[in-house]
Amino acid sequence: MKQKIATLAIERFRALRQLKIEGLGRVNLITGRNNTGKSSVLEALRILAADASPSVILNILRYREEDLGDSEDVSRPIDAEGLFQMSSLFHGFPQVSDSLEPIVIESIGGQRPMRLTMQVGWFSEEREADGSRRMVPQQKGLFGDGESLPQLVAEGGGGRRIFPLDFSRRYAYRPRLGRSELIDEPRLACVFVSPYGGERTGTLGTLWDKIALSDREKDVVDALKIIDPEISAVSMVGGEGPRQTRTAIVRAQGFPRPVPLRSFGDGLNRLFGIVLSLVNAKDGLLLIDEFENSMHHTVQADAWRVIFRLARRLDIQVFATSHSWDSIESFQKVAAEDPDEGVLIRLSRRGEDIIPTLFREDELAVATRDRIEVR
Repeated sequence: MKQKIATLAIERFRALRQLKIEGLGRVNLITGRNNTGKSSVLEALRILAADASPSVILNILRYREEDLGDSEDVSRPIDAEGLFQMSSLFHGFPQVSDSLEPIVIESIGGQRPMRLTMQVGWFSEEREADGSRRMVPQQKGLFGDGESLPQLVAEGGGGRRIFPLDFSRRYAYRPRLGRSELIDEPRLACVFVSPYGGERTGTLGTLWDKIALSDREKDVVDALKIIDPEISAVSMVGGEGPRQTRTAIVRAQGFPRPVPLRSFGDGLNRLFGIVLSLVNAKDGLLLIDEFENSMHHTVQADAWRVIFRLARRLDIQVFATSHSWDSIESFQKVAAEDPDEGVLIRLSRRGEDIIPTLFREDELAVATRDRIEVR
């Protein structure tokens, strides 16, 4: 079956000056040394799938601590160089200028061809009669002229979107987004699981509500049995009152009453976050940063089996990152059981360029057997 994304092309985004990955599979594991752009690939996919949604971009900036909105005094004048944190999305962290080349993120072939560009544009602000703001394009921007300021201009399937210079300050006091996020009204359904996605089960309440009392609830329970076979049911409680907290609870043999999922350790919570996100990504993408976090190597093969099985059944394309040999070996074992589904992508740095190398089932089997370095 043709995948959602057959080829991913990225230009001038983060660590990726120019990257093209062809021949993607249903389940893709991305490896490589530090600073080779693994997380940048996941961020590019999130932004592309969401058609440059402001909430997704803000979530990415905050995770990287590139958003200074929370600490800025909103009454202070706008400083073009100091507040345009979105320039950090561009390759090489360049200075903001009107000659900055655009970011291009593109899905070529596959079920969902998509293209998104992001570039700096210069605009002056005008007030309408009703007090609303209107951005008027300018030919050239000059810092300090008091007339035009740089904005991030994103163009994709939904048309043009302009991010004002003080974007982060305007959104600073909105509720913070959860660590696992279901993107609102995307071009393509996409769920992201951060390296710490199982840290607080309450952040997964929205995802649970979407599958509660459905067949996919059983998929989550079955996955948790990989680590603890005594678990028979899961639910979310809370959400009422001033704090609005949610807590995942489980029913397990040997306990007289339901107990918090957190009581079962970080590994089970990590698996819960991954599988709950997976069943919410139906017909879309699941992105997992640092798959192996908190999971013992003895359960990773079974976790991959769940991912392969549900990804095929729910028509999901998966992109995960990892540094771990245990994760790579368990991935190889499961990929060999499911031909044509799994692809390992090694990213390596050559000067300013990031070079992808793809390993399919037979090549990956040789690499893991002979302990060839693919991390």
